[in-house]
This record gives sequence, structure tokens and C-alpha cells, in this order.
Amino acid sequence: MIRAGLIRRSSSGMYSLLPLALRSLDKIERIIDFEMTSIGAQKLSLSILLSASTWKQTGRWKSAGSELFRLKDRKGSEYCLAPTHEEEITQLVGHEIASYRQLPLRLYQIGKKYRDEMRPRYGLLRGREFIMKDFYTFDTSEEAALRTYEEVLIAYKNIFNKIGVPFVIADADSGNIGGTKSHEFHFLSQVGEDMILTCSNCGYSANEERAYGSLPLTKQAGNGVNKKPIFNFGISKNNRLIICILGSGYVLNVFKLKAAASENSFEDIQIVNDIKDIQINNNFNEIDIYIDITFQTNLPDLELFLSNKLFDENIYKLIQSNKHIITMHHGDFHNTSPGDGCPICSMSSVSHNNPLIGHNAIEVGHTFLLGTKYSEPLKATFAPETPQNMGELRPIQMGCYGIGISRMLAAIIESSYDEHGIIWPSSVAPYRVCIIPNSDEPLIQQATRNLFDLLTSISHELNGEVLIDDRTNLSLGYRIKDSELVGYPWMMILGKRFLESGRVEIHERRTRKILDVNFDEIKNIFLT
Repeated sequence: MIRAGLIRRSSSGMYSLLPLALRSLDKIERIIDFEMTSIGAQKLSLSILLSASTWKQTGRWKSAGSELFRLKDRKGSEYCLAPTHEEEITQLVGHEIASYRQLPLRLYQIGKKYRDEMRPRYGLLRGREFIMKDFYTFDTSEEAALRTYEEVLIAYKNIFNKIGVPFVIADADSGNIGGTKSHEFHFLSQVGEDMILTCSNCGYSANEERAYGSLPLTKQAGNGVNKKPIFNFGISKNNRLIICILGSGYVLNVFKLKAAASENSFEDIQIVNDIKDIQINNNFNEIDIYIDITFQTNLPDLELFLSNKLFDENIYKLIQSNKHIITMHHGDFHNTSPGDGCPICSMSSVSHNNPLIGHNAIEVGHTFLLGTKYSEPLKATFAPETPQNMGELRPIQMGCYGIGISRMLAAIIESSYDEHGIIWPSSVAPYRVCIIPNSDEPLIQQATRNLFDLLTSISHELNGEVLIDDRTNLSLGYRIKDSELVGYPWMMILGKRFLESGRVEIHERRTRKILDVNFDEIKNIFLT
């Protein structure tokens, strides 16, 4: 992006957007604006500098951790630079909405966000400052919120289809945003930091954090019976000791563990090799032992189970020396990996254990069904149509939906390029056509103006989309290579061939096909 003249680095994780990048961003935003308007959303602009008070009410001032840019004003009041706007929009709507008659409501904005990334990398893909579209919906009931969620998913599919880069929709974890339902939109790319697991047979797709899969025979628990298991330890918020046991070589999936033990309100999971590292105090209320299917056992008796020679002696001593209530749980608590069987196909009587395929991917959009996660603590309520008692107020049902616009710009490039440069989809290319005159010769310059007028008169879609590279002080070869690097979908060269035969050399960037056409035949390319 730097070589193509799209961005320049300002500081670590911070970039200035140059005119070509800004043109592409504007096109992405116009596509989004159209689809948001089509589902009744209204655009607004929220403050970037947010008070800490609402973040403390929802608990995210603490849970957001060190990635939150925090600051104080001269009076000592605490603020943050917005990484997201759930608290701000909920507070705003809570002050404005009083009755069910004012719902549903759909609001969105496009603006800058900030995150104190520990290790900014890959340019706009993971920076400290980024541009996002965040969309918030407000409904009267769970059923209405779910219908809204499905409607927004359709709008998101329309957005990504119009942009024109192949994408994958995956089941996802809600993370720090929270909520009960979540999907991610990804572009496939080797530089992607997410792993998406898909089934080519039934279309199942999920983020590695949320994916489930059936174990192939070669990976099943009995095959690793003589290998030392993997232990993970943690302490839940209500002071329960968590011991999770997985087969050798497997990685704990904290999201699955939290889902299986939601009643324990996990605050943290410490990954340690020795249980002594977590014995800060020995006053655990209860002990929960989670046994992953990769270390399955048929020993129901706790004494026999813990006497397994592969177990750490310290674990056995801890449990035996204390009279805790001990509960054993069996389930899937490991990261699913490529090659595991598809969970949908494995339940089918027709197709069996189709293997999941792993893809590196870049997340560019995320949808969340929030429920009342924010409306309850921030008291965003409404008077229902049929109250059960006098003065009843109900919390608003919410959803939030994000698209990383500046990240998408970089993700498009990482998903669509070759050794010569960027291959833009026409919908978001900075310009659709680049005309390169070979010289300042009057006949060439007149033909350049005529070609420009012809192209812009063919279709309104080409108005403002034709660029003339008039840097005739640079060689023709340099400008051709530069055009390929930037990635204009069409390049038209006016040179010696035009002077000799009146024919224009046209390069199609995506296919690298070269056409040699008469001047008056050019319109046929864009009208078909």
C-alpha cells in the first residue's frame, strides 16, 4: 500500500490515507450507506472521547484491559478514546426512548476508533487508529431483535457481494462485546490471523474459537493413552478451582470451557505447567475437573481416575488433602483443527466424516445479538404495549454490527493481488480507467482528451472514474508498471500504434489480457 501511494506511516500503528486510498474508502462507504438506508437505518456521529462512567457501569472499563486508551482531563476526570460505542449509543437512546411506539430504531455511524495494540502490524490490518462502521439496533422483544439480526445479515451479504471479493461467513464467539449470537465476515488470505474451518460438503463454517468437530480415528482418546495429558488451571470468579485435562498435543479452547461452565463466571484462565503456580491460597469452595474428549476415560470413580500414573502427583495430593466438593465434567474443550470431521456431516446418515478444511482469513465484519447486556446496566428501557403491572419498564433488546472499513481496504488488497500489484474489484478501485499518453505530441494529447470524453459519455458509471497519467517526463514503461501496481481495472495506452493505425492498446488488469481496438470500438467493451 505504501509502494502504490495509498498510505504513509505516521507513527507505530498510525497511518495517513492518501488521495487514492481515500477514493476507495469513499466507495466502500457509499455501498454501506446504500444498504443501511435500505433497511431503515439512520446515520449519526458519536463522540470519540468517551467518559469512563458508562464503561464502569457495564464492567468494560476493567475487562477491556490494556488495549483501552485511557486519559484524564485537567480536573482528573477519566475518559477513553473509543474502541467501540455500545455504552455511548445505549446511553443516548436510553435518554430519548420512553415508549414501545418509538421502537424499532436503527442507527449507524462511520468514524475513527482507537485501540492500544501491543504489537501493531500489517499496516491497516492491525493498527492503533482505524475507521469503522458500527450499526446499532433497538427492538421491543427478543423475537423482534432476532428478526432484525437476520435482516441485517442479508444487508451485510449485499454489501460484501457488491464489493466483489469472495467472503466467508463464520459462526463466532462474542468476545468482549458480549451477546448471545454472533457471526464474522472474512476475506480469505494467507496473512490472516484468524483460522476459519469449513466443510466443502455441507457449507459449515466457523471460527476456530467456535468450531466443533468429530475426532478422526487417528486422533481419538485411546490412541494417546500412554502420553502425558495437558493440564490447564484457573480460578473462577466465585472461587472455584478449575482443572481442565486434554489429550497430549491439544490446546484448551477457553470459549468452549466458559460455555460449558457459564455458572462459574470465569474471570481468567491461567495456563500453567505446574499446579503449584496457581496455589495462591488453598481456600477453594469447590473443584471442577473438566475432562476433554481427547483424554476420555471409562473410570467413573474419582480415586481411580486420579491414580492414573500420567497425572501430576501435586494434583492428586491437593485433592486428597482437602475436603472440597469435586465435580467431574466430560465434553469438548479443545481447539478443533483442520482434518477433524465436520460436526454437521457426522450426524448425517448420508455423508459421514467429511474433514474440515482450514483457511487463514482476515475478519472484516462482525455481527452481535446483544440482548440486554448494555440496556440493563445503563437503564435503557421503554414502556411496553401490554405492561404486566402499572409503570412497568423493560430493557431494550439490542444488536450491534461492525465493519472495519480501513481494515477492509487492506484486506481487499491482501486477498486480491499478483506479482505485479493490486487487483482491485471495479466497485472500489480508486479509478476504473487509467489513460497513458506516450508523449506530449499534439495528436496524442488531442486523442487523450477525445478518449477521456468518450469514456465519460458512455456511462454515468464512468463519470469521475477516468484518470489521465500525464507524467510524460517519466518513461512509458515506468507508468505502465505503476498503473499495474496501483491496480486500475483498465489501462489504455496511446502511443506509436495509435499514430500509425488509430488503434488503442487496452490492458485488463484482472486477466492481463491485452486488446488492440479501433477508437470507435472502445465503447463496446463497457456496454457489454
